[in-house]
Amino acid sequence: MEFKHFLHDHNLSFTQVGKKNDRMRCLGCLDIIYGPAYICNTCDDEDDFVMHKSCAELPPQIHRDAFHPHPLRFILRDVIVCDGCAKLEAGFINYRCMDCTFNLDFRCALAISNDYELADHVYLQEGKRIKTTIHHFSHYHQLTRCKFSLLRSDQFKCMACKQELHGTLTYTCLPCQFLLHESCVNDMPSQVLHSPFHPQHILLPRPIRMGSSHRCSVCEDDVEGISFFCNQCDINLHVSCVKYRTRAIKHNCHPHYLLHLGKSIMSGIFCEACKEDCGDSFFSCIKCKFYIHAECIPLPPFSDQDTRHLHPLMLVNPFAEDDSGVYYCDACETERNPENHVYYCEECKYIAHIGCALSEVKHWQLRYY
Repeated sequence: MEFKHFLHDHNLSFTQVGKKNDRMRCLGCLDIIYGPAYICNTCDDEDDFVMHKSCAELPPQIHRDAFHPHPLRFILRDVIVCDGCAKLEAGFINYRCMDCTFNLDFRCALAISNDYELADHVYLQEGKRIKTTIHHFSHYHQLTRCKFSLLRSDQFKCMACKQELHGTLTYTCLPCQFLLHESCVNDMPSQVLHSPFHPQHILLPRPIRMGSSHRCSVCEDDVEGISFFCNQCDINLHVSCVKYRTRAIKHNCHPHYLLHLGKSIMSGIFCEACKEDCGDSFFSCIKCKFYIHAECIPLPPFSDQDTRHLHPLMLVNPFAEDDSGVYYCDACETERNPENHVYYCEECKYIAHIGCALSEVKHWQLRYY
């Protein structure tokens, strides 16, 4: 049995796929092909045209008054936020209203085509709840809330924290390819006072237009999408850099205060003392581009200077005691960075910032932010 699809030059042959093959995905719903399908036997392997039978039979235009008053027509290779399920999709085939801004991904279009009562479907009601729009100081344009579900999600990072977006609620401006985690939008400060990297002035958020960038004054990577800047000193910082938790400590190995940093903010740098890669945790003077290992500073391997704890504390490598994502110093009871070395009592599970554990040692002077 042969079938002519409106998107393909050749006739498609009916086949029954009895075994799932990761390399054979439907051009419509993008799922692995299994069961009844149509395939082009004329094209070579690189240009395979294959679809589930039900997907291939979806017409080029859909009209369901109960769901949307205007006809929906297919579009090819476009990125949309679906008005049905609120997912950010980059499918081969989607559907769009030619009279308004309404879009459906292929899966929702298929469901609507097969169910006249789908307008009341719980899944689509959830999509309507999720897909909202806001104006936010991080960007020039309106941002749309959606579920990030692109197959190749590793190509996209959050403009604020620079982490992957897959499976999260996201705010996006599609024309600008601007994406933020919802949590990053909610947690983004409108200004930063007393940043450890630039404590003398207030840092303010500044949107950056698509195609432009600035150099981050901390990690020296390009800043795209949004930066925090000082208009007096003409410096820019990533959102992730300006929010980085650290402490400044004065040690006699360098004339300026040193910041305790980790690999997420800076990598590929070398220790002034041993000339080896600084690795996961180090001290730095950003102004002088001075970097030194915690082991090369040197730090005492044990501390019995902390009068708030009975036992000696041992210097240990950076660690997180659980997967909560929030970690505290037991000495000062403020949040600590799990990328930094700490002093630790294994018997009591007591953890202290280096500065807290050494606060009574004369050659250490502390500055907190």
